[in-house]
Amino acid sequence: MFPPPSPSGPQLKYLLVLLGANDAVQPMHTTTQNVPLEEYKQNLIKIVTHPNIRAHNPKILLVTPPPIDEIRITKLDLAWGHPKPTRTARISAGYTQAARDVAAEVPGVVCIDLWQALMDHAVAKTPGFKAGGPLLGTPELGEQGGLADLLPDGLHLSGEAYRVFYQTVLPHIGQEYVGLPDDDRTDYVFPDWRDLNPPA
Repeated sequence: MFPPPSPSGPQLKYLLVLLGANDAVQPMHTTTQNVPLEEYKQNLIKIVTHPNIRAHNPKILLVTPPPIDEIRITKLDLAWGHPKPTRTARISAGYTQAARDVAAEVPGVVCIDLWQALMDHAVAKTPGFKAGGPLLGTPELGEQGGLADLLPDGLHLSGEAYRVFYQTVLPHIGQEYVGLPDDDRTDYVFPDWRDLNPPA
């Protein structure tokens, strides 16, 4: 995964781990990505406690899976031939809680609660939403609200959602990157994707 620190190699200052949205897919004959909840949790623990990672002494940011818009994902999944929705808000919330639990249980791991940040943003964009009832994007509520703008296909983040994500991560990273020009490659180890795949 990551090599241990060496004088000739890069030092890992930050590790941001975001897994779980695909692991939470419902197991059925049309899906292959499901990872059972307890196995998912153990995998997160193995990643954030791996000796090669810990040897670098990075700041570890464990990101919860985002919410899903079950209303939107159901429409798309059925149109794509799945017998039922591939994901549900209830199942996905279990994976989100598992990530929160790992961050709370493993010393030196910071929880970046992407689920909460996006849901708060979606609720703020939804006039008349009443907290304490069914979640936005669930069939029980029957309303997507602000999630429609944040998760256009019900799962993947929009540009607006990525801005919320960025603002949620920003307080946890050092200031050494703030204000650098976009083309500044200081301390980059791997080439920019544009260098590997330049426009024709």
